[in-house]
Amino acid sequence: MSGLIIAFALIAFLLALVPGPHRKYAAIGGWACIVLNLFSEVPAFVSEANFLYPALALLSVPFMAVTTKELLQENPVALRLTCSAAIAAVLFVPFALVPLLSYTLITAVISTVFAIVTALGHQPFMVTWDIMAEHAFYNQIILGCTGILAIALITGILAMVPDATPVRRLAVILPVAALLFVLNLIRVAAVFIAVSDQWFTGWPDPTGTGDANFFWAHNVFAEGLAILFLLVLIAALVRVLPGLGTYARDTAALYIQGIRSFGDWRKTG
Repeated sequence: MSGLIIAFALIAFLLALVPGPHRKYAAIGGWACIVLNLFSEVPAFVSEANFLYPALALLSVPFMAVTTKELLQENPVALRLTCSAAIAAVLFVPFALVPLLSYTLITAVISTVFAIVTALGHQPFMVTWDIMAEHAFYNQIILGCTGILAIALITGILAMVPDATPVRRLAVILPVAALLFVLNLIRVAAVFIAVSDQWFTGWPDPTGTGDANFFWAHNVFAEGLAILFLLVLIAALVRVLPGLGTYARDTAALYIQGIRSFGDWRKTG
């Protein structure tokens, strides 16, 4: 189901890049697919005690309401954000839908992580092409562990930064993408070591499984630090691409005002 939804999202976003009266409706369709995909994956994330993505699913409801309203009015900020999403979809969706691409990327990631963990004195072993293990911890590397989504999102944003030449944008995108890929390898290796060595044994166990190591290592620290790093990275990139600050301020203002207007509408209604 998820593959079908993101395929429709890609088609809709591509249509939104083509000028014409259909553009705003295609853009709305693309965003609707993203929101639908988020909600379709909520049960799986809840079962893993991962609360970040369920929270994003809830936040996507007001986001979708404001986005739809602004796209119908052909707001340039909403259209620019849609173009960023389209670029991100073009980069990410092929890896999600084409087995050879996902296999190649996952293989590269797990091979490198295996080498990192081994170099740090551990003795992992491969169970299958996408699963490595140590100390009874079996870690499957999926597409979400490769960092491709974060790379696609950042690329989409940077590619639409106003007041910057394509060459300037590309000069920033390439090293940033490489940095994100390397840091993701370190993140995956750190989570593997933390869980296999049971760093968080004895910590509170919200999962109810009797083993909270993965919850704290991955769901709390790894994801929390990843979000913090992305925010710091964007703040740092504003110095290199001043237009990124304009992009961020315009987008934040659009949604803050949009949510306020819905609140005012409810009061007057």
